[in-house]
Formats: sequence, C-alpha cells, structure tokens
Amino acid sequence: MGTNNKKSGFTLVEVMVVVTIMGVLAMVGMPSAFGLAEKAREHLDLMKLYYLRDALNRALVEDEKALYNTASKDGDRTKLTNLLKSETGVTLFVYEMKPGVSPNIQAKHGVANDDINMSSLIGEGGAWYDALVEARFEGVADIVAYRIKTENKDRITKDVDTTGTDHGTFKLIADGNDWRTIPKSTVFISRELNYGKSSGLLGITSQGSNRTNYRLTMNVQWTGRNESSRSVEVAFIPNGKTMGDGKNAGGAFLTDHGVCFSTYGPIGCANYKY
Repeated sequence: MGTNNKKSGFTLVEVMVVVTIMGVLAMVGMPSAFGLAEKAREHLDLMKLYYLRDALNRALVEDEKALYNTASKDGDRTKLTNLLKSETGVTLFVYEMKPGVSPNIQAKHGVANDDINMSSLIGEGGAWYDALVEARFEGVADIVAYRIKTENKDRITKDVDTTGTDHGTFKLIADGNDWRTIPKSTVFISRELNYGKSSGLLGITSQGSNRTNYRLTMNVQWTGRNESSRSVEVAFIPNGKTMGDGKNAGGAFLTDHGVCFSTYGPIGCANYKY
C-alpha cells in the first residue's frame, strides 16, 4: 500500500471565521465584564460608609455621649438630638461632582440639605472628626475644618491668598471665582462617584433647576431613629431626600448598577429618584 502524504490543517478561510467569531464573542462579553468590575468598585466605595458607621459605633462603646460632646452649645446639642432621630439624619459634609473636574468636598451648601447640616461637629474635632479619619475619608475631615474657618456662606473667601494651595491631606484648586477643595487621596474609586450618572448631569432632576453640579450629602442617623439603640446608620443622600428608618423606605443614592449607598441596605434607596 502506498503512504498517504496528505497533511491535515485549517484553511485561511476557516482561520478567519474562527477569529471573527472570537472577536464577536469578546465584544459581547466586554460590556458585561466592565459592568461587573464597576459594580465591584461601587461595593468597595460603599464599604467606606460601613467603616464610618463602625467607627462612630466604636466611639459610642467607649463613651455613650461621644456624638454629643462636640456640640458644646445648648442649641447645637438640641439640634443634633433632634436630627439624629429624624428621617433625614444629620448632614456632615457635601460631596460635589462636576463634569471635567475632580469631586469637591464642601462643608455645606445652600442647595445640599443645608437646613440639616452640622459640619461644625467635624470642625471642632472629637469623635466625628476621628471617625472620618479612621474610616479612611482621607482629607475630608481636614477640608471640612478648613472650610468652616475660611467660608463666607457657600464660598471660601478668607485667607486663601495667604494660606497657599497645599494643605497636607488636601489641595485647593481654582475654579473660576471659586475654589475646589480636593483630598490628595482618592475618596471613591467608582466611575459614578467621580463622574456622575452615565446619562450625564443633565439628566438629574433632584436638584431643582441646577444642571451642572450634583451634590450628595453624608448623613448619619440613630439606627431605626431610636436613640436607645446606641448605634448609628450612614447614607449618601441627594438634596431633600430622607434616610428612612430601616423599615420605611429612604431615598439614598442608588447607582446604575443597583448599589445602594445606605447602611440600611436596599430599603434605604427604595425611594431614590433620578
């Protein structure tokens, strides 16, 4: 019998078909892979709210009056007592997103839950300041303390020229006639907490006529709105929204990937509207 010298293999057409199919599969899978990665980053960002909650709760274990000690004035103490039991909780600082620039930390702002803001608690140091530092909100506590000293209403207007732009844990960046205070260490790593919603800021309806800056506030509340719980919950909420109470729905920030920025869990975002 003769030897069969015919070699098996793939034709160029077959190779091109396989490469094309693999390319199509890769293109189909990429959005899904990106979505999973982004959702993972959002969960890591969410963990910082839990770290803040746990830091405050540890302070309460050491001293059950820790959250009230900084509110030295009777009026501030009364306001804090009422806010910690309210649906909104108390606002500690403002987190602002704006297209084309880094997220900005503000002590307070007139269109960001200003009526429930008590950033002064951080400015005076103590448990609130220490909890932010412990929860790795690098620079945020220092920014709030700095802004309280240099702000007139919503803007930094005092001492900017003489204090410089580098402040250790944060820096000042000129933004038109205003200043942005930006932590040197990245606060959040997810795209949505750096650039806003995928549809852009123009789609946001929760801030009235404002269509350029989107502000969230860091709010704290007694768990279940019950002071006797001796524990707190934390949420990122848009202006005018509530934290709820763990049983009744709140309006905390909800990402496009369904991650709820409330330590109450999904019910904390059930009334979020975008």
